[in-house]
Amino acid sequence: MIMMDKKVKVKPRRGVKILFFLIILFVLLFLYARYINTSGFIVKEVAIIDEEMDANYNGFKIVHFSDLHYGRTTFEEDLNKIVEEINKLEPDVIVFTGDLFDTDSVSDEDVRLVTRYLEKLEARLFKFAIIGDYDKRYLEAYQTILNDSHFLLLDNTSKLVYDNSAVPINFVGLTNTKDIDTLYENNYFTITLVHEPDSIHNIQSSNIVLAGHSLGGQIKIPFIGGIIKKDGASTYINDYYEVNQMKLYISNGIGTQDFSFRLFNKPSITLYRLYNY
Repeated sequence: MIMMDKKVKVKPRRGVKILFFLIILFVLLFLYARYINTSGFIVKEVAIIDEEMDANYNGFKIVHFSDLHYGRTTFEEDLNKIVEEINKLEPDVIVFTGDLFDTDSVSDEDVRLVTRYLEKLEARLFKFAIIGDYDKRYLEAYQTILNDSHFLLLDNTSKLVYDNSAVPINFVGLTNTKDIDTLYENNYFTITLVHEPDSIHNIQSSNIVLAGHSLGGQIKIPFIGGIIKKDGASTYINDYYEVNQMKLYISNGIGTQDFSFRLFNKPSITLYRLYNY
């Protein structure tokens, strides 16, 4: 009997298939984190309800943006879109919680360019800003930009904002938390601006605290949240916490820091509407 040779099909090993799948998945995640998730931004809308606020401020609108880190993944086109979108929201107050550039020094050209766009931001009452850790590296240029674009720098200072009421909202801006007790002595409804959210533990009493710095962890895992911790944002990373009866809201920021990636964490600005009921 003559035996016929049969061709034997050799199937790829299961391990090779898995490895190939993981490589493809990694490449797709890399491209998504580097080019898609860092581009554009979303607008979050948050209603803040606090019975201590004067009823005359119901519907009061605050737009919060932070951590532009201009020059890494944020450029002129992004600034233009940010200005257009914020102005559409018609805010009563605009707040910026620090880290304008992603560099140790700023050129005159960059100063003029960023000033031109920040100047276009329109708030009915005030535009406030505080000093972030990166801003300290080019502090003189930062102060010039804020002044020329009509932002009021709150550097361990406060500003009482009146709007159709004899009772103001107290806006406090902190560069550090040393000797700040006098900023809270008036017992008015208070909104504190800080760059690093972990500094909330050094604040005695504020109805609302708005912070930046964490970038939402930059890399987010579904059902877990941000995973990249940094000094000043190792405890509080994600969007919202309640700490010692204070409401802490943290901006995801616009840019990136240290590495040019975001994953499941779109750049964002936030519109807060205040209510006392």
